Amino acid sequence: MFNIIKSNRMEILMQALAAVQAEAGDHSLMPQWIAVQSRGMKQWISLKLAEASGVCANMRFVFPRPLVDELLSHFTAFDHQDETVNEDFFFWSVLKLVRENRSLKELSGIEAYLQEDGTGKRLLQVSRKIATLFDDYSVYRPDMLLDWQKGLRKEARQDTSAEWQAFLFQKMMEPRPLDHLSARTQAFFQGFSKEKFNRDGLPSQISLFGISALPELFVQVFERVASVMDIHIFLLTPSSRFFFDIRPDREVEKRAVKEGASPEVLFDEPVNPLLASLGASGIRFHAGLESFHYQEPFDDLFLDPVEEGSPMLWVLQSDILNLYHRKESGEALPLAVDPVDTSVSVHACHSPMREAQVLKDLLLAEFEKNPDLAPHDIMVMMPDIEAYAPFIESVFSLETPLPFSISDRRKRSESKPLEAFLKILALQGSRLEKSLVLDLLPSESIARKFRISLDDTTKIEQMVDDANILWGRDGEHRQSMGFEAYAENTWQFGLNRLFMGMAMPEGYDGLVQGILPCESFEGSDLEALGKLAAFCHALFSGLAGLEGEKPLAAWARVLRQLARSLLDENPETAEDLFFLMETLDELESGAKRAGFEDSVPFDLVHSLLAQKLDLNISQGNFMSGNITFCNILPMRSIPFKIVVLMGMDETAFPKKVFSPGFNLMKKFPRPGDKNERNEDLYLFLETLLSAREKLIITYTGMSIRDNSLIPCSGVVSELMEVMDQSFVFPKGYSYRFFHPLHPFDPSYFNGTGPFFSYSGDNCRMAAALLGERREKQPFITIPDKEKPVGPVLDISLDEILRFFKNPLEGFVKQGLNLSFKLLEEEKEDREAFTVAGLDQYLLGSLLVEKEALHDRDLYSVFRAMGSLPPGRKGRLEYEKLMALADPLVREAKKIAAIPPLPALAAEIQGDGIRVFGRITHVRKTGAYLIGFGRLNGARLLSAWIRHLFLNAAGPRDYPCQTILLGRDPKGKKPVSTYRFPDLGRDAGMYLDELARIFQKGIQTPFYFSPETSFQFAEALAAEGFALTGEPVFKAMGRAKKAWQDRHQGTGERENRYVDLCVDQSDPFESVETLLSSGFAPNAVRVFKPLLENREELS
Repeated sequence: MFNIIKSNRMEILMQALAAVQAEAGDHSLMPQWIAVQSRGMKQWISLKLAEASGVCANMRFVFPRPLVDELLSHFTAFDHQDETVNEDFFFWSVLKLVRENRSLKELSGIEAYLQEDGTGKRLLQVSRKIATLFDDYSVYRPDMLLDWQKGLRKEARQDTSAEWQAFLFQKMMEPRPLDHLSARTQAFFQGFSKEKFNRDGLPSQISLFGISALPELFVQVFERVASVMDIHIFLLTPSSRFFFDIRPDREVEKRAVKEGASPEVLFDEPVNPLLASLGASGIRFHAGLESFHYQEPFDDLFLDPVEEGSPMLWVLQSDILNLYHRKESGEALPLAVDPVDTSVSVHACHSPMREAQVLKDLLLAEFEKNPDLAPHDIMVMMPDIEAYAPFIESVFSLETPLPFSISDRRKRSESKPLEAFLKILALQGSRLEKSLVLDLLPSESIARKFRISLDDTTKIEQMVDDANILWGRDGEHRQSMGFEAYAENTWQFGLNRLFMGMAMPEGYDGLVQGILPCESFEGSDLEALGKLAAFCHALFSGLAGLEGEKPLAAWARVLRQLARSLLDENPETAEDLFFLMETLDELESGAKRAGFEDSVPFDLVHSLLAQKLDLNISQGNFMSGNITFCNILPMRSIPFKIVVLMGMDETAFPKKVFSPGFNLMKKFPRPGDKNERNEDLYLFLETLLSAREKLIITYTGMSIRDNSLIPCSGVVSELMEVMDQSFVFPKGYSYRFFHPLHPFDPSYFNGTGPFFSYSGDNCRMAAALLGERREKQPFITIPDKEKPVGPVLDISLDEILRFFKNPLEGFVKQGLNLSFKLLEEEKEDREAFTVAGLDQYLLGSLLVEKEALHDRDLYSVFRAMGSLPPGRKGRLEYEKLMALADPLVREAKKIAAIPPLPALAAEIQGDGIRVFGRITHVRKTGAYLIGFGRLNGARLLSAWIRHLFLNAAGPRDYPCQTILLGRDPKGKKPVSTYRFPDLGRDAGMYLDELARIFQKGIQTPFYFSPETSFQFAEALAAEGFALTGEPVFKAMGRAKKAWQDRHQGTGERENRYVDLCVDQSDPFESVETLLSSGFAPNAVRVFKPLLENREELS
């Protein structure tokens, strides 16, 4: 018997289902079959049946299409029992046929879609589109496919694309003419009888629950099967009245204009505008059902929710049920709204993040007002869960967290192993850049496979940088990408350097078989190097297996092996890896079934796999007892106390679906065709009917840039228009809210408006905004008294040198025990084409040091370091560097000829301070300090401090002059040379002064920056170091650029430690601030003795 049960309430349909199941006479071992159209509905039915009977067991849930296929398989007239072909079969068959027959004239029409398809991706995309259409044709155009099999192509007269589509379909079905749905259903309808239908393995009845729409072909199958077993279809029906012929006002008005009649004459029956406008999909389905012979085993199951003083939501649902259209001149008049009615509300926000914040406060208010409300009573739906998931997680997890779960995300989004595997596949054909390869290490599956800890990852990143690895597996890999086969900066090059560094003695700096050892680790880091090598070997070997073309079966084997070699399998990841293997099996079996045995490139397989992982939607978190966030999906009209629609923007809903130009269903439409836009509209209507207490809608309604209004979805506009017609609102009442830009806006906390918030953090910020304006307190507060120190303060020479590189950094690190994590510039994954900046300084310093000692060409060493551009360009850069360094190298060689004196440990003790350190770089005629760097203020000061220590603590037989050589800061001459003379007893006094500055500078800020202070002091020296207005003003002008260049973003002011200490009180604001801050006096205090004793030799 063919039964249809209708109700406007899913709960009532559920009671009817429970009654039908209870009456079933099936054997206890035979499961009862229920067809649903979403996994969410399956979970809801299971829960409700368990609540009704105490347990839900021995149930089999199926989707309508597989159910139809299974019922057809019980038709004994079929000679064989092969499965009905599906979309995958169509895809592989189309791909095979087009690849093999592309030159045939019958397929000339498809060429327009395949132009400039060097990679084959267009063919892949077109094949997928055609396969989807053939699958749709088999359901909605079975007669057309049957005609095509007979060679009839009526549609080709009006559309040429029908010619090549018919050719493809006829060719692919020649070996199996009865294996597509259209042929099977035709045979089924023509030969069906009770005797030819085998009921073995089938229950006595089948229920289809929560169905909003079904293709007519499916209903015909169910009706025919109902002659041998009971079929129950439970339909959520919006109205109890005859509504199958109602049309939206715009359609009625168009027809009225066309026929020259008034709309009232053409359609004088009551019409609910929401049902007429949004219900087209459901209306056509219900109208189509009327052509079938069915029974209604239950009495009226419709429930009118309206009672005295009902909220707006119930009135809207009742009006749809009764086809009312409330308006001033209508039969049903507008109703007055209770001032406290919040059953329907619409919230416009500035961004998805603000939508999540607003929603959380609204839900917290509901939990506060209704103690019986539980998290599982709330459903939040949106058009694109992927776009909103990060904001939901960040808002609902922090400060008064609410239990929530997110469903309907792509499988790859929820699976770290799958995401890691797709990242690995994306490396095929890439340059294997350092950043992309290292980006795999934080993946938990990969890290666990190779036992790489977080500490190991840090060490590995440092090793890779030190070994100068940039991109490329090796020289051969680079050559395969069209570059020269040079090995420098490749992974093989870097790993060779690291392993050679492990093998050679410490400090060894020569080439070994052309490899320069890289000492990037200590003994404890060798294990991390081994893990890196194992990972690289597995990765590069696996990627090498992805080259060339292979049949699908071979690709599946290669990808399975790749996954096993790089991803860790454990109880936590077993399900994801099983799913991956299952997906690979599906690809292999789908191609095999279609007879597709061609060899294909990796790009095609990669695209197919990524598509399958994107299409698979995870629903494991649906209705898990928490607030459920999910996509707006058809057939999910499950009732909840509170239903929320997020992201209802004009461009987001209804979704825009683009159909290919060769879609014959769009060109020749028929009643009952699927229409994605109408399905979305009907889904909104079902959502409205599913809310039991509240419907909350949020959308991005204002621009975050200029606060301009942004339209909401058209369905929300229609709802608001109907509400404005249907209700009379109290003065000052509004169901629509335009929220402030910030969650800490004072209007949320002043208690005078409609806005509110439960956020304590935002409340404190709002209070601060409204509070009394106070001047910003300085970050640094100078203590009244210095911290006491012991009888004697021990200070190393290195500590003083380090302190005077940046005294404010020394204060923050040592005095405040604070340290900023080093913010390194993002390092390039490609070779530099010039040697400049820090690289130039480091290589230049090596040239000066090594050339002077060894008198050898370092070009091969620098190449082995990976520090030069490849090829001829590297030689040119080396020669340019040599030109800069050569004058210094010549001077260094002269110095190297002077007999050296041994380095000594020394110390000097003054009044409560002892400075200790090592005296180095001393030769028979003096201390010589030579370097590739320009002789700026910092280098002069460092040399001066070393000179003071030599004079104050050195042995009497050691020479007491210091010669400093380096590049000219102004670039006017190749070498600058300065001399500091023997200072006698003054050296101890100067050094003691600097030691006391250090002692105090780590307790209170010492405002001093080496280059800026040097420029200032040197300019002021011409004025006799007079700290008065005009001299200070002139000196300040010269020092400003070293302090800060706002256009270039350079200068010592940009240092984070300096910025923290000077805060907003910039010393260079005026002469007064330069003096009062101590910056000017400190520059003179430190640099005056240096400048007075500096002699320029060249």
